[in-house]
Amino acid sequence: MDVGATMAEKILARACGKEKVTPGEIIYPFPDLITVHDWYITHAIKTLEELGVERIWDPSRVIVSTDHEVIATSVQAAERQKAARKIAEKYNISRFFDVGFGGLGHVFPVEKGFVEPGMFVLAYDTHVTNFGAVGALGIPVITEIAAVLALGTVWIQVPKTIRINLKGRLKPGVSIRDFSQWILGRISEDVFDYAIVEYGGEAFRHLGIDARHTLCNIPIEMGAKSALVEPDDFAKQYLKTRPNPVRLDWLVMPDPDAEYAEVYEFDLSEVEPQVAAPPRPDHVFPVSRCAGTKIDHAFIGSCASGLLEDLREAARILKNRTLHPGVRLFVTPATQEIMRSAEEEGIIKIFVEAGAVITPPGCGPCAGGKIGGLAAGEVSINTGTRNDPGRLGAYDAQIYLASPATVAASAIRGKITDPREFFNEGEAADEMGL
Repeated sequence: MDVGATMAEKILARACGKEKVTPGEIIYPFPDLITVHDWYITHAIKTLEELGVERIWDPSRVIVSTDHEVIATSVQAAERQKAARKIAEKYNISRFFDVGFGGLGHVFPVEKGFVEPGMFVLAYDTHVTNFGAVGALGIPVITEIAAVLALGTVWIQVPKTIRINLKGRLKPGVSIRDFSQWILGRISEDVFDYAIVEYGGEAFRHLGIDARHTLCNIPIEMGAKSALVEPDDFAKQYLKTRPNPVRLDWLVMPDPDAEYAEVYEFDLSEVEPQVAAPPRPDHVFPVSRCAGTKIDHAFIGSCASGLLEDLREAARILKNRTLHPGVRLFVTPATQEIMRSAEEEGIIKIFVEAGAVITPPGCGPCAGGKIGGLAAGEVSINTGTRNDPGRLGAYDAQIYLASPATVAASAIRGKITDPREFFNEGEAADEMGL
């Protein structure tokens, strides 16, 4: 008996010119968009030149962004940036976003309207899954990006799809980052492995595009291949306001009889603040289990939690307060546009007055600790994507992952802190308006 298709299956079928694809099938899909970052483009082009490839498949479909190493902290880094500029010119890549012109490459393409619902994207970096926030399917291919640039495709196996339905609303002091980490402790790694996560449910009436970025970002750390959210009316209205016209021609929804490997339903109201303790993102506990742990370092940013709503969340707690004297806090807005909006709303002023260091838009410390890193034995709580040893510098430093509110509360107290303590002081979110 023929069954319906999931969103990902429909997108992949169109991308390889087939009527239908099934999980496990080997296909050669052609992307509508290809994204590459920083020095990764230099590595890919070097590979092509060594093979005698003199042009790339379709420069008009390529976006290159300088976001992992925005501040060149060495001559080598400056040379890599210079090489990326020359590559963009030589290979006619018109959508090259250098320092100061875009920001984090997993966020600004959505923001600018380059990403459309139903679009298929191939990328070097794993967190291209953020594009699922507007119903696009982004799949990372890592080192095979050179083949994609040369030939326009590479083989992939059609992933299975798991469905997650959300209902309810988050309680004060709890954010979508808490939920995203919470599910890592409730769905096994085997289920996530090589799966597309498809989100839907009535809770999305209350979840904006920023929250959807976070939802699509986190599962990749547990082996998921990608994630995407059903593009509802909210997403369509958001896309209509983008600087570049967004088409809805490719928009797809899952069939009512689509077949899923697993189906889950979660109530957002049941979630409390969560912390992922070292050394893995799925080593997740309620914040109470880690509360009181002394910290030296904090960071708010990354493609998981560097969006405007994330900055607002942290600023509500930091407003009229200062950091603990033993803590240094780095804040990295994901994009130039988010930085501008945060400045206009007074958020940047709140961070500066609290004692935070504002870094240029991009990946910030999350990109391997190239800036704002950790020394031996130090402890960080941050909103980055991973907490494996050495991620932010010293191998023996410890990294805890949490929501922007938890990071802000902890930076004030100098130890891991439940952000609800600040709300319980009579400062409910709506009373802490910026």
